[in-house]
Amino acid sequence: MTTPSRTSRKSARRRKPAHSATLRRRPVVNTAFAKDIRRTIAHNGKRFISILIITALGVTMATGLHAACLDLLRSADSFFDGQHLYDVSVVSTLGLTEDDITALAKVKDAENVRGGRSEEVNVSVNGDTATATLSQIVTGFNTPYVLDGRLPDNDHETVTTSAYLNNSGAKIGDTVSFTNATDDTNATGDSVGFDDGSGTNEIFARHDYTIVGTVIDPTNTNNSEGATAFRDTSSTPDYTFFMTEAAVNADAKDVYTAAYVSVSGASAERAYSDAYTARVDTTKNAIVDIQSDREQARTTSIKDKATATVDDEERKANDELGKAQTQIDDARNELVDRQHQIDAQEAQLDAQEKRLQAARSQQSAGRSASQTAESESEPADEASAAQAQAQMQAAQAQAEAAAQRIAEGRAQIKDAKQQIADAQSTLDSQQSELDQKKAEAQQKIADARADVDKIEPARWYVRDRMALGGYSSIDSDTKSINAIGTVFPVMFLLVAVLISLTAITRMVEEERGLIGTYKALGYRRGEILRKYVIYALLACLAGGLLGDLLGFIAMPKIIFSIFETMYLLPAFTLHFDWLYGVAGIALFVVAIVGSAILACRSELRLSPAALMRPKAPRAGKRILLERIGFIWKRMSFLNKVTARNLFRYKSRAFMTIAGIMGCTMLLMCGFAIKDSVVELSPSQYGGVYEYDLMAVTNDGDHDAALNELSANNQVKDVQSVRIDSGTVNAINGNREENVQILVVPRSGDISGYINLREAQSDYSASIGGRAPVTLTDTGVAITKNAQQMLDLTEGGKAHLKDSSLNGVDVTVDSVVENYLGNTVYMTQPLYEKLFGDYKANGMLAHLNGDSDAQIGFTTDLRHDSRYLSVTGTAELVRDFAKNFTLINTVVYVLLVLAGALAFVVLFTLGTTNISERQRELATIKVLGFRKREVRRYVNKEMIILTLIGVVFGLPFGRLVAEGFTMVLRMPSMYFAVHAYWISYVYSAVLALGFALVVTQVTNRMLDRIDMVSALKSPE
Repeated sequence: MTTPSRTSRKSARRRKPAHSATLRRRPVVNTAFAKDIRRTIAHNGKRFISILIITALGVTMATGLHAACLDLLRSADSFFDGQHLYDVSVVSTLGLTEDDITALAKVKDAENVRGGRSEEVNVSVNGDTATATLSQIVTGFNTPYVLDGRLPDNDHETVTTSAYLNNSGAKIGDTVSFTNATDDTNATGDSVGFDDGSGTNEIFARHDYTIVGTVIDPTNTNNSEGATAFRDTSSTPDYTFFMTEAAVNADAKDVYTAAYVSVSGASAERAYSDAYTARVDTTKNAIVDIQSDREQARTTSIKDKATATVDDEERKANDELGKAQTQIDDARNELVDRQHQIDAQEAQLDAQEKRLQAARSQQSAGRSASQTAESESEPADEASAAQAQAQMQAAQAQAEAAAQRIAEGRAQIKDAKQQIADAQSTLDSQQSELDQKKAEAQQKIADARADVDKIEPARWYVRDRMALGGYSSIDSDTKSINAIGTVFPVMFLLVAVLISLTAITRMVEEERGLIGTYKALGYRRGEILRKYVIYALLACLAGGLLGDLLGFIAMPKIIFSIFETMYLLPAFTLHFDWLYGVAGIALFVVAIVGSAILACRSELRLSPAALMRPKAPRAGKRILLERIGFIWKRMSFLNKVTARNLFRYKSRAFMTIAGIMGCTMLLMCGFAIKDSVVELSPSQYGGVYEYDLMAVTNDGDHDAALNELSANNQVKDVQSVRIDSGTVNAINGNREENVQILVVPRSGDISGYINLREAQSDYSASIGGRAPVTLTDTGVAITKNAQQMLDLTEGGKAHLKDSSLNGVDVTVDSVVENYLGNTVYMTQPLYEKLFGDYKANGMLAHLNGDSDAQIGFTTDLRHDSRYLSVTGTAELVRDFAKNFTLINTVVYVLLVLAGALAFVVLFTLGTTNISERQRELATIKVLGFRKREVRRYVNKEMIILTLIGVVFGLPFGRLVAEGFTMVLRMPSMYFAVHAYWISYVYSAVLALGFALVVTQVTNRMLDRIDMVSALKSPE
């Protein structure tokens, strides 16, 4: 016999089996190995379906909310681009001119620049006075989207949003008219009252307009009648109307209230994207560079124009007063001349009177001489005496006539002197009046010049689309929903990894003998591993595709039904994000296939002989409970077996507890979010706001309205305040938040109407404030949501603008508790220091009667034209539910998915538990256990593990829900977590209910266990 050489023996050891080489050369799909893979999928269908469903649920959660938000953003972007929504707007406190438009057009990347005009007015709606914004349709910018009818084409036509038609009952073809708003209030920042020196603030003509269409305003996509109504402040205009430029008054055409800029290349970028923001920011910064020069130019122009007007008025006044003085001086000169004439006449009368006196003296002497002569004369001289007597009598008569004429002349002179005195008195009165008019005119001129000196320098506000409430709301809402869509898929992924690891580990253990056979036949580890990788991969791919279908089609359509009530967009379109869709599947593929590899690796290390022998059962040992004698001795036999099994199969128990804990955590988190939304209403209306009524009037009507409310029997008490609308932003920050400005008068106290309490810490999400806050004269109190959205800090600075765009920097003294809306609180002294004169225009009141009576009272109050806004908390509470349908819908979707996941987890773990314990269960059947006892034997463990998972899942779910307060930052809503005790019950009952349903399914598996085949020995 020949002994083989050493070299031939080495080559023989290295030689591979012929059949192994043949197998590797044959196509995989046609081999017995490939057929075995298909059989494995068919025979392990339940596990395959479980992994598929878990993957589908996880991918649905990962892609669904993201897809809905992405679709909303892309739908909004398409709408904004189609309507040419501006990229940057510029608003000035003194208006803008063509020179400003020309300067803006020269800015880098400014593709198109146009000026626009808008104005706030009053409009009558069913007898009530409401506020409205009139806006000019600007060619190439902010084009209204026509829902019905057409756009106006002359100065007597207008279009409006559906809100006005719905509330007023008007229809296309009806007419509408407007009256001046007493206050230049403004909520959006584009409709500003300013005096450019023309002396009028009326921009649009005041005549009847015919409504020719219904439109959507692209600058305000919030649905004021839907789920975003709570974001409107009390001073937000109720309606919007659009006119042509022809409707602008001639004296208002030289000034624009806003300038709109489109940025080159911005329309090619998706709105809200970083690329779009970067492009717009570049142009904004370029505009800021020319801001100072244009502000100075506008200020100088306004002051020069105002000074010229004052000079012109001064010249006119001087001319008129000079003419009046000349007339008085001429009249005085005439009186002097008349006096001189009277003096001359009086001198003549004096001379005549002297001559008359002389004549009379002569006549008296002559008469005496005549009488003496008569006594001495002879009778013959009697004739001569008679003649002399006759002559004397004639002279006497002439003297008397002369005296009469002198008396008449003196009477005339006396009358003339009286007339002169009267005229002089009249002239003195006229002179006094003229002097007073001169003083008044001089004072007016001085005041006017002082007013010119007091004109505040023009201030530009350069803002992008984020300053629009509707635009920024879409951004914030999608980010909040995406936050939910980020956290929950992570939980689904963790549960999926645990379940897939359990399922595939059990499948590998069941096929130990087959794996050993493959290894004995020469198959490599990679080839054997490929079978289980393909199994897990196919399940993941099928589940991922199903998840993408649900996530990119079904869930967005569900969310769209809510978006339609929140945003005024004409269409919501579906889009598929390839990157996100593939990434979602890949994430679960990596996790689950990785679990399969991990589960197979330990088995593949064993030799074929070890694999073809049954796995040795776990060695029994005493458990901790056995050492507690007084408990262990009182336990029944089956309870002791159950206890030993729970501690014996630690990995299975851990998987079950972890899976149930994760599902319960998801359920509890969903219920906690829902409860927190429900609790917002009582926390705000009754917790923070204790008043029943908030009313805003014109400044001039406040006192009368306050007195009437105080005397009304339906009003318990009332507090006067000042209420305005405005915006707040961080110093040098881009984002603005709409706020209500509430000013407390010196003698006022709002403690019974509004509870000002310190806000919750960012690390505590519980509902309810802390210590009371007292307002100071050095800083403002701001609500929690605004502080979070703008990243403000106590003691830091913020920039506050009122409705007239008067901007000031304020110190944030305190952050106060608030849940719905945002408010800035300040004292009257601080307001006067920041904004000037304080005028009360608002009232907070407590009302008598129930909710229906209070709603009726507020409705009646709206019919009074003196009230600009009337808000009743009873109405807000009544309408609260519709305002939060988005969050509620998302929560319901989460609950459904979490429930489905819980069922799949329990089913997978239950079926795995039975499959790996078939010999044990067959043994107890052989020992005589009845069906009910076998079921109880297995199901008791499932229920106990479920209870343990529920106990751990409930508090963890509550903690996860609190974590959402850091990511659910929605405009005008502070999300504080609250969980009702019933939610704990619901979460526990649902988890236990799913467990009971699964036990009903697994009971059939227990009943079908074949004792003979299960107890057969592999040998």
